[in-house]
Formats: sequence, C-alpha cells, structure tokens
Amino acid sequence: MVALEYALHRFMIHALIICDILYSSRLNRVIGGFAQPALLGTATAIIVFYMFYLLARGRVLPIALGALYAGLIFYQVGVFAERAAIAFHPNVFFQFLWLMALIPFYAWVTVGLRGYMLREVIFYSTAYCCAYVLMSVAQLTGILPYSILSAIVSDQDSRGARVFLYATVAAIAYFYWLYRLRRRVTYSSLAFFTVAALASVLSLSRVYLLILLCLTIPFIFKWRAWLISLCVRAVFVGVTAYIFYGFVDITFNPFAAFATDLSGAYRAYEYDVVRHVLRQEPLVGFGVPPDVIYVRQFLGQLDIFASDLGALGTWFDLGLFGLLLFFYLMLVCSKPLHFLEEQYGWPLFLSGCLLTAYGAISPTAMYGGATLTALFLGLALGSRKPRKYSVSRREAMRNRQLKRLNELGASDIGILPVNKNNHL
Repeated sequence: MVALEYALHRFMIHALIICDILYSSRLNRVIGGFAQPALLGTATAIIVFYMFYLLARGRVLPIALGALYAGLIFYQVGVFAERAAIAFHPNVFFQFLWLMALIPFYAWVTVGLRGYMLREVIFYSTAYCCAYVLMSVAQLTGILPYSILSAIVSDQDSRGARVFLYATVAAIAYFYWLYRLRRRVTYSSLAFFTVAALASVLSLSRVYLLILLCLTIPFIFKWRAWLISLCVRAVFVGVTAYIFYGFVDITFNPFAAFATDLSGAYRAYEYDVVRHVLRQEPLVGFGVPPDVIYVRQFLGQLDIFASDLGALGTWFDLGLFGLLLFFYLMLVCSKPLHFLEEQYGWPLFLSGCLLTAYGAISPTAMYGGATLTALFLGLALGSRKPRKYSVSRREAMRNRQLKRLNELGASDIGILPVNKNNHL
C-alpha cells in the first residue's frame, strides 16, 4: 500500500511539472485550443487532491496560505466586475493558479520526496531547453513553416523574430549545469550548459540576459550566497523606488528615457495610465478583468499589460495587499536555501535571485514564474523541523518505508548523489 502511494506521488510530480512547462512556455497554443483547459484542469485536480491529502493528515498551514491567496484573487476579480458592471468571472483565477502549487510541493517534501522532486525539476528544465533550441533553430532557418510556431513567435520590434522562452525554467537548467561545471568539467555538463546558455541567448531578451550575466559572474568567483542576495535585493529596491518616484513627481516617467525603443515607449504609455488609476484607487487598484475588451472603456483602445511595470503592475492588478504580498515573495525568492544540498540549492537560489531582480520591471514571480515561487514556499514550509510530538507506531513505520523507497529511487536519472554535508 505504501509503495502504491509512493508511485502515485511520483506520477503527480511528473504530471504537474509537465503541465506547468507546457502552459507557461505557451506551447499549449501550438498544440491546440483544447490544451489550455486540459492543462489547467489537470493542475487544478492535482492541487485539490493534495489539499484533501494534507487535511487528512492535519497539515493546514499551506492550505491556509493558498486560501488567503485565492481569496485575494477572487476579491480583485470582484473589484473589476463591480467597476465594469459585469458578471463575476471566477475562471479568471486560473491565470494565477500556479502559486497554489505550493500545496503539492509541500506535500511531496513532507513525505520524503524532496530529492526526487528536485531531480525531476532539473531533468524537465534541461529537456525544455533542448526542445527550445531545436524549435528556435528550426524557426530561424525556415526548416519549420512559420505557421506552426506563429502562436509563440514575437517579431514586433527591431530584435527580429524569436520564440517565446519560459525564462524561469531555462534559468534553472542554466544555473544547474553551471554549478556542475564549476565542480567538475565533463562532456555532459559542458554540452547541457551550452544548450541552456544558447536557449537564453536565442530568447533575445536583453534584460533577462543582463541579469543572467550579472548573477553568473559572482557565482563563478565564489561569492557567498548572502552577499549575492543582498546585492539582488538592493537592485530590486533601487529600481522599484525609481519607478515609484513618479508618484512624488507627477511629471516624472521612468520609462521616458527608453521611449526611442518600441518596448520602452509602450511602457512609458502604460506607466502614465496606471499611475493615473492608482492615484484614484490606491487601496484596491484597478482589479483583475476577465478580458482586455472590458478594459478599453476605462483605459483607452491600447491594451495595458500590468506585468510590464514590476511592482507597480501588481499594485494595479491586486491592490495594496497584493503589492505587500509581492514584496514578501521577492524576499522569499532571494533567500539563500541553506537547507538544500548545494547541487540544488545554488541553481534554485540563483534562479530566485533572477526572479527578484527581474521583478523590478516585471512581476514574473506572481505571473509567468509563479511555479518556481510556489516551489520555494513549498520547500521552505515542508523542510522546517517539526516540533516534537508523539507518533503512532503505524505512522513511524510508514515514514521509514517511504524513506527507504525514496533512497532506492535516488539514482533514477543519474544526477549527482546527495551529499548532506554540502550546503550553501
């Protein structure tokens, strides 16, 4: 019975990671219209299953946190519904679903599957980078007809056509294989690092590449994790303060300096619109609309993407409480993971630092990269040392069996063995 439960957990781990990658990389748009509801439905079912699983075991903290987050999203959906005098659309919540993945991540950690889960995260991240490079090269060389990948190709500015990159997953693979190279240069680590680096370069995302480089240099020179964290947080605070200065000086627009670029000019326009709304509704913001067509009557005919404006965009969508939550998540993402082995701790920590630095201009940690944020929360909550309490003989035997099964499956994909004495 324990072996069957363990197999079910492993299957769920694979299912959730695959759903996240296919959805957040936008590959579902290439697959077909049925893919998005299928992926979101599967992810929702997994999250709900583990809610009941944890409730049955008396573990309510992650469920309570998830409920508070869901309550915030539904309230903000209601704020816009009231503003626009339209029906309440609960399905809008699915845009923000992935942060709720902290519940299954927490469950997998508490049943002894932390190592297995992290190995699969690395495996699928690397596999995605390989697939991305193949797609990008095929698209650039014309091997693939443009129509096949058109749903995930952007060619609206001077950078040229490029396939959308799930940057969070690419960063995990990049930093993992960089860590392996720093420990020992092998043909496999060099090959996979090259693929992950090439995937990042082919994305043509200037800010993402700059942050990636700025994190690579201190890691190569063996800076301590706390120092990297401090620098990243200082960057986030400095850039965010610079953006928010426009509320002190109404004539100031931080994106005006980049108005010569199409992307910068559009952000400058979005900034003026969002600032005007927030000065009128500082507590609840604008709310979360079900579709952009409902927004135009309030903000004009040009679409407004709050995710272009960092913390300001989160305030616009989710109100003041959502802004405070975003600031807290930035602290979580940039916190060194001392409780993890180095081979996982460093790649995840550096990826979280990337989310934090990038969060100054785009709240990826609550939108496109929310699954990694959920992973941090699940790991932190699930890895805490529990208070001493009496355990039944049956529960103690079950925990020993799960631990033994986990050890037996520890070398499934050839990742480095766990060294419990290696920490950040």
